[in-house]
Amino acid sequence: KDKEVAGIAFHVYPRVATGPGEHRQYPENTDLSASRHEFLFRPPGFLDAWFTRAVKDERDLPLVYLLFNITVLTIPGALLVFYLKSNWVGFAFWLANFVLFQERFSLGLHISAHRGIFKNSFFNPYASVVIAPFFGVPSGIYHLHHVVMHHVENNMDKWDLSSTEPYQRDNLLHFLYYYLRFLLAIWFELPYYALQRNRTRDAGVAVAAMCVHWAALLSLFSSNSCGAFWVFGVPAVAGSFALMFGNWSQHIFIDPKKPRCNYHLTYNIINADFNQRTFNDGYHVEHHVHSKRHWTELPTNFMANVAKYAEEDAVVFQGIDFILVGLLVFFRQYKMLGRHLVQLREPARSPAEVEAFLRARLVPIRTAAVKAE
Repeated sequence: KDKEVAGIAFHVYPRVATGPGEHRQYPENTDLSASRHEFLFRPPGFLDAWFTRAVKDERDLPLVYLLFNITVLTIPGALLVFYLKSNWVGFAFWLANFVLFQERFSLGLHISAHRGIFKNSFFNPYASVVIAPFFGVPSGIYHLHHVVMHHVENNMDKWDLSSTEPYQRDNLLHFLYYYLRFLLAIWFELPYYALQRNRTRDAGVAVAAMCVHWAALLSLFSSNSCGAFWVFGVPAVAGSFALMFGNWSQHIFIDPKKPRCNYHLTYNIINADFNQRTFNDGYHVEHHVHSKRHWTELPTNFMANVAKYAEEDAVVFQGIDFILVGLLVFFRQYKMLGRHLVQLREPARSPAEVEAFLRARLVPIRTAAVKAE
């Protein structure tokens, strides 16, 4: 049911916390009808027609257009850096590629890993094998790290190597340890994880991919250190930092009473421009509840289940993004976080109660204690 107050549209939902027959107003979700900005430009007509025939679902064309943009801009730009051997050109290439495509591609890779987008499966690894190294992700590794490990283990300490549970998540030193562990140890820990989980084939593929990755890097550095540094070296450090800070921020608020519940181990962000660049990545609870749900359906499903979010007292923000949430937590800016918090239950929390509510979800969580409980 919709109504308008002072020119602002509101949706009205049953108020779960206080019984039947009562209602609570929630701001309209602008993500439902927003235009997409995942790509910069469409391909020529003949290619557009071929892409339309090639995809399983036409709703994934923004992702295909993004991959086309990267193919015609990033790859030729990288070749130019190798050819000119100029640090200034290399820096300009890296900066432009990072600003234009790092966020978009990281989430496009994420979407393509969960759902193959092409009818011909031969083309589905294109993002994870060919394009990924330009953004700091070794070829052939992402599926094991994210789809197999992160979603199967669901942020659980010990098994999920990217788990944020054991850390004090407003502590910058804890994040630096978390990042450096990923940067330096993932080469050993990820294959070992696969072996522990009896995924021998995945472990073998990971080891082979890592060996090829390092052999190619060493060869490129020996023949053209300037090109290799800017095209693959800097993106490896900056890209992995962006990925890990993003994951840290997505899983920064964890309810210690229910750390295994999808409504309590992450949060959603609605009414945010970044959702239109990132395939609705802000709906992270929705994604963990059903990782194969199509990205275009996430806002609709959230709105259909907002009563469940209220019942679970889930964290929902609006008009912000994950990176800013992480930064605001580090700087203890709880008043600003409170201004972006969507209060789904009544009575609404005061600023002091909001701070206490959020701080309670930043404490380290020990797997042994959860099992014992």
